[in-house]
Amino acid sequence: MGQRARRTGAASTLVVLCSLGIVSLVVALTPVPATAASGINVFVGYADSLRANATNFPTPWAGSPQTTFEGCLPVASCEYDGGAIRIANNTGSTVTVNAIAVHIHTCTYTGWPSAVLSPGADLIVTQLVSGATGGCSGPSPAYFDTSDIGPNGSSYTGNCTPNGIKSTVDVTVNGQTTTYTDWGPTGGQVLNTGGFDEAFCPPPAHNESIQWTTIGHAPCRGSLLSLAPPTQTHGVGTTATVTATFTNSCGQPLSNVAVNFSALQGPNAGRSGSGATDANGQATFSYSSVLTGTDTLRASVINLAGTIPSNTVNVIWLPYAPGGGAFVISDLKDVSGGQAYWWGAQWWKKDPLSTGWAPAAFKGFEKSNLSPWCGQTWTTRPGNSPPPPRTVSTSMLVIVSSHITKKGAVISGDIVHIVQVTTRPGYGPNPGHPGTGTIVTQLC
Repeated sequence: MGQRARRTGAASTLVVLCSLGIVSLVVALTPVPATAASGINVFVGYADSLRANATNFPTPWAGSPQTTFEGCLPVASCEYDGGAIRIANNTGSTVTVNAIAVHIHTCTYTGWPSAVLSPGADLIVTQLVSGATGGCSGPSPAYFDTSDIGPNGSSYTGNCTPNGIKSTVDVTVNGQTTTYTDWGPTGGQVLNTGGFDEAFCPPPAHNESIQWTTIGHAPCRGSLLSLAPPTQTHGVGTTATVTATFTNSCGQPLSNVAVNFSALQGPNAGRSGSGATDANGQATFSYSSVLTGTDTLRASVINLAGTIPSNTVNVIWLPYAPGGGAFVISDLKDVSGGQAYWWGAQWWKKDPLSTGWAPAAFKGFEKSNLSPWCGQTWTTRPGNSPPPPRTVSTSMLVIVSSHITKKGAVISGDIVHIVQVTTRPGYGPNPGHPGTGTIVTQLC
């Protein structure tokens, strides 16, 4: 990443050791500062709100979760056309960013206030005054139009010839300074947009924004917001979770970004939620449903330049037994595409368990657990008490048990899986009318 440590009084020490007539030279090298390798992550970007592009604009920005912003405010009144530096504290402890200094050829920008960052928090520094101006504007980063700086601090407005200038950023954390170079094996020059005025190269004017990129890496201009999993199936009353992942176009995760979730259509259309991305660039949204059907969900990120939408995903909500409760099959019968005997007088014969036989009094229905899921338990009573529903749907969720016991009038069982079953005609609430079907898939 092109880093060098700045330390005082730490020159290499030459030690001469004489032993058995042999002279040995031992060099004590200056160690790399801890901040360079222990969770202080430095990103660079370029913010251009004059020619807005939502996927390119650096996100997070002012107003984002856990973000200290030292730049032009209020956002609604500012025109941004400048480089930006983001310090992410992923150390697990609170740190103080004492100072940041940016060097571009003969230009040096410094003077942003110090900031205390809790674990997971960000500091963003950029131009302090609205608008753009070419060339060095002095040591204060009032203007920070780093794409327009040429050799010796001259204005490079409109220049389309790369100048090869490599910017450096000094970051002082807890009193220790590390220098990072906006250049590396994969490229660089994010702060000065490739070493030329990208707004005009080639004409006409176009967007200069560059999404946050790990310093020393080639510019990762755009953003990716993905939502997963593509499809999931749950029983009504249980919980579904979708995960949004936000990265730059190179796949580098971006933390502290606010993500909005919404159900576009389905039984829960209009349901919404929000979250903030973590160090892996991920945010989650969980919800439950009392209605059957298929929800279509989408996530989005809103920044100063617009909205970044994700792909859509589906959450399928299936019923258990109508009116509450669920039917049961044995774990030995839990085979995809296999035949299921989930209700009837012969349940104990048709559904042998891996732990032995179920009580003959159990007919296959429980109503104690209204939202059953893997790892839970259930209880019921012998025969058709409590009574099962009069009818069942053509597709429903069924409990898979491996251990069923009877103590007095109480029958108890575990839940090792939940499966979807397509039912066949012939079922009735009397145990003499068995309930059968075909196993479609396993949910958990």
